[in-house]
Amino acid sequence: MKKKNMVLNQSFKFFLLLLLLGCSENKAYSEINYSEEFGSIVTEFNESSIFEFNSYGSFNDDFVFDFLEKLDPNKTIFFEEDIDKILSLKKDSDYYPIFKLIVDIFYKRINESTEYRIELLNTYNFDFEKDEYIFLDSQDVYFSDQDTKNNYQRKYVKNELILKMLEEKSFDDSKDELLDYYSERISSLSKIRESDKFTLIANTYLSLLDPHASYFSQRDLENWNLRMNLSFEGIGAILSYENEKAKIEELMPGGPAIKSKKINVGDKIIGIGEGLDGKIISVIGWRLDDIVERIRGNEGTIVRIEIENEGGKSLVEIERGKVSLEESDASKEIISFEGKKLGYISLPSFYSDIECMRKNNYLCKSATSDIKKILVDFKSNGIEGIVIDLRDNGGGYLHEADTLTRLFIKYGPTVQIKSPDEEVIIFNSWRSNRSWDKPVVVLVNKFSASASEIFAGALQDYNRALIIGQTTFGKGSVQTFTETNNGQIKVTDSLYYRITGEPTQIYGVKPNLEIPSLTNSDGTGEDRYENAIKPSYIESARYYKYGQFNIEEFVENHNERVYKSQYFTEMKAIKESRKEKREKLSLNLSSRKLDYFNSIEKNLSLINLSREISGQEKFTSYQEYLDTEISDDFIIDAEIDLSLRILVDLIGVES
Repeated sequence: MKKKNMVLNQSFKFFLLLLLLGCSENKAYSEINYSEEFGSIVTEFNESSIFEFNSYGSFNDDFVFDFLEKLDPNKTIFFEEDIDKILSLKKDSDYYPIFKLIVDIFYKRINESTEYRIELLNTYNFDFEKDEYIFLDSQDVYFSDQDTKNNYQRKYVKNELILKMLEEKSFDDSKDELLDYYSERISSLSKIRESDKFTLIANTYLSLLDPHASYFSQRDLENWNLRMNLSFEGIGAILSYENEKAKIEELMPGGPAIKSKKINVGDKIIGIGEGLDGKIISVIGWRLDDIVERIRGNEGTIVRIEIENEGGKSLVEIERGKVSLEESDASKEIISFEGKKLGYISLPSFYSDIECMRKNNYLCKSATSDIKKILVDFKSNGIEGIVIDLRDNGGGYLHEADTLTRLFIKYGPTVQIKSPDEEVIIFNSWRSNRSWDKPVVVLVNKFSASASEIFAGALQDYNRALIIGQTTFGKGSVQTFTETNNGQIKVTDSLYYRITGEPTQIYGVKPNLEIPSLTNSDGTGEDRYENAIKPSYIESARYYKYGQFNIEEFVENHNERVYKSQYFTEMKAIKESRKEKREKLSLNLSSRKLDYFNSIEKNLSLINLSREISGQEKFTSYQEYLDTEISDDFIIDAEIDLSLRILVDLIGVES
């Protein structure tokens, strides 16, 4: 395996090409041959991806079942007879037709199910006192007959009615809302285009080969460009599609959604209302681009978003606004804490003004330049140690992770990259740019990914900082874009490693001291992808550690604080109760109401405990919490509070 060092200007040019979207102009096609376009996708993936073209390259029944699993993970859409029909189709080198058949049946069955749900609402007499359950786990087999599926549909609709009635709506109002929603869905399904079907086929296929691969049609590319220039007016969220619902994949730093503090990565968008009193329209089953269009609007206008997560459903009011680079800046606070003068830095992303850097301007705005100014200010104010908050920081530009690390070390490597030809490139510099030599604590969570993991991992490997929080996302791969006949695909073409040679892929960065989290880690990190690249190791780069932390000096104090914290005790109880309910749901309305109001009471208690830590007044009701506009003012939450206490411990040890 070849290795070479890469100086900073070379690394920047190399990875700028890898990480930036090259949006060259595509030819306009009035009619697209989708079979040929699919063949182009297969060819380009083969030539560009680090993934080997495995058994999915030649068609087999296992592949068919994997494809079906992606579309219908709970086995609630297809019949056994559909599977027999699909498997009977001849499988040869021209395998696009079988994908087309699967997707055609998929939409047909969804349409039939929606029509039957309308029929149930109009004719069936639901018994809300009957003790029965709907199971949340996937079924073992596909439906064998119509009666079996109809019984599932009855339970599904009954559960939807209960969810509406838990919001203190009458049965009739709940029924009318669902009828409106299902009618809208029928209308939406009637507008499905061949291009929509093809995009679903392409993305389902690519996701089986590479969890980070995706297909972009010309329209998709236009939407991507709109997002990337940070000038669109909306809520600042990137969405994906999962089980007929729009899922929050990423919250853009500086955007209205992340500033609301009421929407999180992983939440599902199930309804949208225009203005303060516009009707909430259910968007379950809608095309993703139609959902995006409904969310977008003029700056300053209000959109209400109904979200669903482990804690239930809630309605969030957001003022639309432009997502600007300035609003994603690193921010700072100076905090007097336990007799120490401490600094706090929040970094939402590893941002950089690329257009400025292309002009070789050395005064460009970036995460590194902004934090360097903050560190200068901290020094002049006699700050004794700092906390760097990388929670929910999904990454950004790789060169920023490299240059930011150098503000805290004298010299040496920061990250290693392995290309498809097995060549290892080491980001290295023997020129010091260090701006801070005092104690550092880095706060991370499950949604700290990519560049965040490079930075946190490097400081941990150098023993330059204590990492605290939760194990990070575990994304250790780099993607690039390549053109197809009439679009582009994003594929994985490189892997990055820590300077020790250890991977962040799957493993993430494990904190030195762990802080409990309410978020269920299952299904949120890289390890949720069955076909994710398996972690591997390479040789360590040459580097020198900054002393040695004796972690045991901090563990006892930290664990005692967590154990004695009422906040973390209640959090653990809520998390356990949510785990129990994920297996099945009662369809008895009285039982569900009891669970619902107990859940709200527990959530309110946890929210108020957090406000108590930050010195804020408690909410008198959960509705007051929902109605309260979140302030932009800095507050010390439970995790920041623990971070500051650990930093004080670290200052004491290092002094």
